[in-house]
Amino acid sequence: MRITDIEIKNFRAFPKNYEMNLSKSGKNLLVYGENGSGKSSLYLALKYFLESSADRDSERGKNTEFENHQNMFAEDPGHIKLSLRADRWSKKDTYEWSQRVKGETNDELITEASKSKGFLDYKDLLQVHYLQPEGEAVNVFDLLVKTLLANTVNPVTDQTLADAWDDCIKDPYPRSNATNKIATLEQKVGEFNDELVNRLDELRPKVRDLLGKFGYKVDLDLDFQGVTCNHTNKTLDNQQILLNVKFFDKDVSKQYLLLNEAKLSAIAISIYLSSILLLPDPKSGLRVLALDDVLIGLDMSNRFPVLDILEEYFRKYQIFLTTYDKAWYEAAKQRLSQKDWKYTEFYFNATDEYEIPVCKEDAPYLKKAREFLDENDYKASIIYLRTAFEGIIKKFCEKQKLSVRYCENPKKLTTEDFWQPIKTGKKKDGSPFLQNSVINKIEQYRTCVLNPLSHAIIVNVYRGEIEEAIKAVEELKAALA
Repeated sequence: MRITDIEIKNFRAFPKNYEMNLSKSGKNLLVYGENGSGKSSLYLALKYFLESSADRDSERGKNTEFENHQNMFAEDPGHIKLSLRADRWSKKDTYEWSQRVKGETNDELITEASKSKGFLDYKDLLQVHYLQPEGEAVNVFDLLVKTLLANTVNPVTDQTLADAWDDCIKDPYPRSNATNKIATLEQKVGEFNDELVNRLDELRPKVRDLLGKFGYKVDLDLDFQGVTCNHTNKTLDNQQILLNVKFFDKDVSKQYLLLNEAKLSAIAISIYLSSILLLPDPKSGLRVLALDDVLIGLDMSNRFPVLDILEEYFRKYQIFLTTYDKAWYEAAKQRLSQKDWKYTEFYFNATDEYEIPVCKEDAPYLKKAREFLDENDYKASIIYLRTAFEGIIKKFCEKQKLSVRYCENPKKLTTEDFWQPIKTGKKKDGSPFLQNSVINKIEQYRTCVLNPLSHAIIVNVYRGEIEEAIKAVEELKAALA
């Protein structure tokens, strides 16, 4: 089950009706957005839609009233509509969350998806960054029990971890002479401890696996000694899961917050994503993972491991990834599959009264090159065509693990450095990667169109040359696919 269409009207930053089509197969979505352009409103639209089936008295229930999120400048009532398909050939079902329509999101499909969803933004990461140490290490008990692992289910009792904890704390602590009630409480606490131990046993190896993807010499452990009943003070003590961290085999638990921001972000992301992997599988198969600007604390080289993690561990999820970093957005597009992902850019236009988000679906570079050619904007067409060419050959070299000349500064590598090993390279069976006809066409247009300096000599380039260059790059792309 996948989301195929999103319609947002008069919700938070969106004062009008906005529609996003993710194709019949329900592609993942990568969004670039300027600050204030509405990308976080899209994130919250999905999050609150799924949470709108929650009990209004619960923590999540506070977000179930649509009117609390109505765009402040809109007079007409708004809504959020999600269209879902089991596969591209199935009938499309549409669900609405609004002030007018009640109950549609109480459908079992939505409630099950809400329990297994993963939503993470940069504010969530700060919970791990800035939790106050308790003695030797940072205590993540509340974060794990009340948030991250709350919806994990005991397969025997079919009870969530959050419900098991609520059973322990929902009633006042028994009086000292209430023997039966004390025994019942101790039993509930014991069962909760056992269940949490099982959850942490599942969580630890996953966290270590994901953290290892970043290449840091960092290891961590989640130390839980068990909640205890203090009959003297009438309290539940030892509500602690201590985050013990080692860096190059040196215990840095006391100095955890002295680790740089990239390592703290990697630890936080690993904990969050690992916890999502423990959530129950929804019967419908609708699994949503949304990450809103979570890569702020990571430099470019440390962001690619996140994409590797998503590709390896979250194939069953429909992923929504947003960023305000245009350079990262462009780099991610080159790395991600065009078949599985859709790309959209958010901007905003200011009126005399308020700002209006502008959502622009991002087409592949070759498509953009042809669109600009049709508009007689030769300069823009050539720039997109050259970018497409560079992206194709770089991606192929990486995929085939071809040797490219060493350069201390990768930015100084030229297209020739990637084109040469492809042009002369051979497959395992000894046949060349490319036929001479394809090589000759690319060589013909590299000097006049695919040259990085082509924009400076644009007056000497004719429409027909650009048209043929586009065809040559399309043929190259097909040959290297």
